[in-house]
This record gives sequence, C-alpha cells and structure tokens, in this order.
Amino acid sequence: MRAIIAAVVLLQALITGDCLLCEQCLALHTTSCSGIFTQCSADVTHCVKGLENNTVGSNVILTAFKDCLDPIQKEACGREFSFKSSVVSFQLSRTCCDSDFCNGGDVQVPAADDTPNGYKCEECFTDQSADDCIATGEVQCTGKHNACGSFSGIVSRPGKTERQYSVKGCTTRDFCKLGIFNLPGTQPYDYVLKCFPALKV
Repeated sequence: MRAIIAAVVLLQALITGDCLLCEQCLALHTTSCSGIFTQCSADVTHCVKGLENNTVGSNVILTAFKDCLDPIQKEACGREFSFKSSVVSFQLSRTCCDSDFCNGGDVQVPAADDTPNGYKCEECFTDQSADDCIATGEVQCTGKHNACGSFSGIVSRPGKTERQYSVKGCTTRDFCKLGIFNLPGTQPYDYVLKCFPALKV
C-alpha cells in the first residue's frame, strides 16, 4: 500500500513541477516513525527528521518526527538544542537534507554526552507556578552545555494538558541564540527564556 501511495505522490510531482518530496510523520513514545511521502510547498528546500526528548523526573516523552522543513527553521539545522537540570532535561535532535525522499529511514540520534565539562549553573524547578523560581542548588554541566538557562511559562508537553513551569539549569548556546520555536511535540506559551554565562566549577 505504501508503494502505491509513494507512486501516486511521485506521479503528482512529475505532473505539477519539481517541488521537494519529503516523508511526513509524527509519533509519541517512540524513537522512530514512518508515514507517506508528500510534495512540499514551492518555498521548501529541505526535508527534516528527528527526535524530541522531554523528560520531567522519571516521566520521559519522546516525539519522533519527519516533515518538510519550514524555511524559517533552516537556521536551526545542525544546531544543538538541549537543556538539563537534576529534574528536567530536554533535547531536540534534528537532521536536515535537501533531496527527494532523503528523510526516509530511521532517525539517527547522537548519544547523550554526560561528561562533566567544567561548568556549573544554578538550578531550581516547579510545576506549580510560572513565576521565576529561586535557585535551590547547583548542577554540573556536561557535554556542550556551556550556558545557564532560565525558563518560566506555560507548557503543553506532548499528549499532556497545559501546565505552569519554572526551571533553571545548564543549556547549549544554540538553544539560547535561537530560542524555543516550532517544536514538533512540546508547545510553550506565554514564556520567558533567559540565558547567562555558565560558571567555572
């Protein structure tokens, strides 16, 4: 059946022009997904696939995704988006490519780098208020986490209802530079994201 659908989409692309063909899918609680290949709009130059990992305490929510890449997200390709404290962690792995059918197959996610990097940040967490939380301790930064981040606002985690959160911890500079926008699973609303230089241990 998938072969028939792919053939129909390919035939449509040949008839209507040379727009990019990308696989589209979105799946929760898994590290991979498969869907149908679809013709992207004329302004799309890349396909994307990846995995979002949203963890609070022991509750891990994975979101696998493949799609046509929104042109405004192109600058996020190849960037490191992650945040970590002792309670919360968030990582978005995204791979972009620029040819027909290039985002098919398994999602390749780099292994987490838990090696201490000599930096630390203040940390705190609450899911009862969107007010800036007060630091309750420090967390050792690892891998490419070379900045401190502070998030407060309303968040809808994948498959969950909206809730107020405030958290501080270690983050990557790319997260700070590009911010939180157009995430495949997690949806933030009415939030403040601030970043500060990490402290040497």
